[in-house]
Amino acid sequence: MKEIIERLKRGDFVIVFDSKKREDEADLILPAQFSTPQKVSFTLNYARGMFCVAINPDVQKRLNLYVPYNIQNSCTFTVTVDHKDTKTGISAEERSKTVKELANPFSLPSDFKTPGHVSPVVAKEGGVLERKGHTEAAIDLCKLSELFPAALMIEILDENGDSHNKEYVKDLAKRFDIPVTTIEEIEKYILLSKIVITKEAEADLPTEYGHFKIFAFKNPYTQKEHAVVVNKSFNPGGIVNVRIHSSCRTGDIFHSLRCDCHQQLEFFMEYMAGNKNCMLIYLDQEGRGIGFANKIRAYSLQEQGFDTYEANNILGFEDDLRDYFDAIQILKYFGITKINLATSNPEKISSLSEAGIEVVNQINIPIKLNIYNKNYIYSKITKKGHKIGVKGVDKVENL
Repeated sequence: MKEIIERLKRGDFVIVFDSKKREDEADLILPAQFSTPQKVSFTLNYARGMFCVAINPDVQKRLNLYVPYNIQNSCTFTVTVDHKDTKTGISAEERSKTVKELANPFSLPSDFKTPGHVSPVVAKEGGVLERKGHTEAAIDLCKLSELFPAALMIEILDENGDSHNKEYVKDLAKRFDIPVTTIEEIEKYILLSKIVITKEAEADLPTEYGHFKIFAFKNPYTQKEHAVVVNKSFNPGGIVNVRIHSSCRTGDIFHSLRCDCHQQLEFFMEYMAGNKNCMLIYLDQEGRGIGFANKIRAYSLQEQGFDTYEANNILGFEDDLRDYFDAIQILKYFGITKINLATSNPEKISSLSEAGIEVVNQINIPIKLNIYNKNYIYSKITKKGHKIGVKGVDKVENL
């Protein structure tokens, strides 16, 4: 990201991919203040997509750019515009003029005429933390680069008009020395550089395991609410014993035998009662992030013989849609830098390590096998490398 920011400050193009979960496309992006006829011509020759200028809500309001329609979570296009000094507005020179004036902090509504040949599109206030789109990515990159919040962006299409030709995008980047990043990388960079999670409330929590303290945290962009439970000896300055647990209504509430979720949660609640300096982070991401209804649909597919990952794939999802950004945010909120982590999931460990949280030791959680969770446990071990200690079983082949 540091190279991306430096290149943007110099007025260079960058390429941004979005997720396979969304459009799975790449956009060519340039801070609007660096627009030139040559650069506009380059985008038209090599990118070929829709010619847009991402702007933030303040620019849209200041220039009184009318939004004719606005569909939730979709691109918020305003009316198309040309600068008043253009003639037809279609040439590279005239479009460059319009783009540059959209990034002029002293421009007025009267400086533009509509309809035109440039399509302004308004980013969500929260950027990629609120909506993981190219519009938000473009504005976030401008902000990170300390530039005016307006950016020329255009989807990259190959010679046949295909927007999903990754080889074409890679070749374009290589030929013209254009750095490439992803919306996920931008999101990660923002989340690791500042704390956006908010503590909403706290209270005592007497339980059958012991007397704890509970906090409610909220992500203001996703609106997800998470629970954090700590024991009486909690000290964020030391090495904290941590369990990051994704919500599982069927397992945690109804004690389903299909998974090991309740076993893991109960183990750590008992661990908290008997050990010092412990924290449970209970994340709102049901069914590996696919939601409760889809989780039950996945259960139905598992009854037909598919494993937990195959079921998710059949429903159109990746194996696992969870992320640990909010957990990392919570740890950073408390200033925690070193932990012992109660998990079997290597991906969880690597995510925390990449964020600068040192995982000193791994706390193993012993799991009881039954006829309902056997295939589930086997899939986690063989497909995702989980290190699960199954009671009474010494080898994976014996599961």
